[in-house]
Amino acid sequence: MSSPGILLVSPPLLWNRELRPDMKQPLNLLYLASWLNAAGVEAQVLDAVIEELSLPQILQKVSELQPRFVGIPFYQATRNTALELCAAIRREQPHIWLVAGGPLATTSAESLLSYSEIDFCVIGEGEITLEELLKSDMSLHRHEKPDYSYLANIAGLAFRNGEQKVFTAERSPIADLDKIPFVDFNLINIKKYFAYHSSIDMSDWLFLTTSRGCHARCAFCATPVLWPGGMRRQSVARLLEEIAFQRKRYPTAHFGFMDDSFFSDKAWLKDFFAGISTMSAKYCCIGRADHLTEEDVAGLAASGCIYVAIGIETGNQLRQKKLKKYLDLERVKASVKLLKHFGVFCKGFFMIGFPDETPQEMLETINFAVELSQLGMGECSFFPVSIYPGTELAEQFPEACRVSKVYESGDSVQNPDDFAETRMKRYANIPDADINAYFTAEQILKIVRFAYHCVEAGSQASPADLSAASEL
Repeated sequence: MSSPGILLVSPPLLWNRELRPDMKQPLNLLYLASWLNAAGVEAQVLDAVIEELSLPQILQKVSELQPRFVGIPFYQATRNTALELCAAIRREQPHIWLVAGGPLATTSAESLLSYSEIDFCVIGEGEITLEELLKSDMSLHRHEKPDYSYLANIAGLAFRNGEQKVFTAERSPIADLDKIPFVDFNLINIKKYFAYHSSIDMSDWLFLTTSRGCHARCAFCATPVLWPGGMRRQSVARLLEEIAFQRKRYPTAHFGFMDDSFFSDKAWLKDFFAGISTMSAKYCCIGRADHLTEEDVAGLAASGCIYVAIGIETGNQLRQKKLKKYLDLERVKASVKLLKHFGVFCKGFFMIGFPDETPQEMLETINFAVELSQLGMGECSFFPVSIYPGTELAEQFPEACRVSKVYESGDSVQNPDDFAETRMKRYANIPDADINAYFTAEQILKIVRFAYHCVEAGSQASPADLSAASEL
């Protein structure tokens, strides 16, 4: 391999411990690398997760490739892992520039720049910012007193200049998403993803996004900060072109669309149904349950959709308002019944443990999930609430509440082979502090396991059941 301008590294959740591969490819890095390569800047992706690379093995790859820059995404759960990787690269390859990206680079750049290992934070969408940084006249190799004057006109950057933390102008998002190149899945070992899919009884899946941002402004979500301008979409024609292109490369693949709100634009959705119906493709998508009409669900089923995921979060109608989610729970039930009727598998997502959430509200969420299961919801996931930097929820509570960690099985797990335990490990981000007024973080985890078992058994829970579960 030639020395790339930038090596984008996808680190694992934990070093030297159990592997938890993601069924989804690292889309954030693939979109960036595909853009940079199309712009004439060589970018490579090192997917340490699917390649099962240890920290020393990643360092060996970096040593072999000798990129000018290394880019590392920072997420809440993997913040410490990413920092450890940055420190190790800086120690062994001090001449390589290190760039932090991902959500925390946007919401917490000030904090990340307090670590001397990090040279730059890319704030907002990274494609154009990274392109301009890599094409700038910055010195080829990092040294102790670099000249940062070349960066003044590159929007979307944060860096240290001596003791000063510098933030350049805000980067405008890409207005026309049709300009984004097709994802180059050859940048990773896609066969390993397909093998992993097969090992968990899935077909081959490729994941894409058709939009960026969301019109909703939920208090627990960082999207309003990451994409403050609402929602932008690729045209249907552009999306269908990419589907046709990827199917030629990977004819067995289904498509997973990772948009936050797939059903919001009815005209776009109607055109999409018409176009993809001619392609005999299978796909899944994510959206709001209250956006779905009977016509929409019929269109999903007829056009090849086999799976829909819906974020429900809470079964308490007042809590929906407090979270600014504003779901009508009766509409949610109607949508689940429609999906069941038209043969589209439905999965619901729920959250338990908001800071002021009462035991009664938690019980309502669990029992609402049980009811939806009886109406046709095929699967669900429960998440212990984590408070993410940059969210409206984070502004209401102390900074100590904003710390998350990767879930690891503790002494409280009586049966590590329990399916609820497997689910919790798959969705690995949990709070590192006691953020709920009624239960400790450890008790919330017990309640989450209890919720899974209630849905599995199809049995409504009582206050006494919840209380007992929290003390097991």
